[in-house]
Amino acid sequence: MLKLKFIAAAISILGLLVFAFFANEARKEIYYLCGNFSKGTAYASVIRQLDTVNLSEYKVENLQQGKRIIHSSALHFHLLSCDIEFSPQEKVVSVLYG
Repeated sequence: MLKLKFIAAAISILGLLVFAFFANEARKEIYYLCGNFSKGTAYASVIRQLDTVNLSEYKVENLQQGKRIIHSSALHFHLLSCDIEFSPQEKVVSVLYG
């Protein structure tokens, strides 16, 4: 019985470590890609870079004053994100990581 509890605990800890590893990789993916975008970057360039993500996803919102891309990860329950806002000319106006 004690051996079974030990195995269950070991599997749980291993699962938690694997989750933590992938969650950290997703955080780094969002952080580093967000750092690539600055004021004036073209929409097509942003989309081309975001199409390379593996552990995160993005969604595009059409706004009255342009577009907004929200780049986040389900591994962080979408609490950590990179918000990229574009002008009507499809150039980056602002980037917010947080």
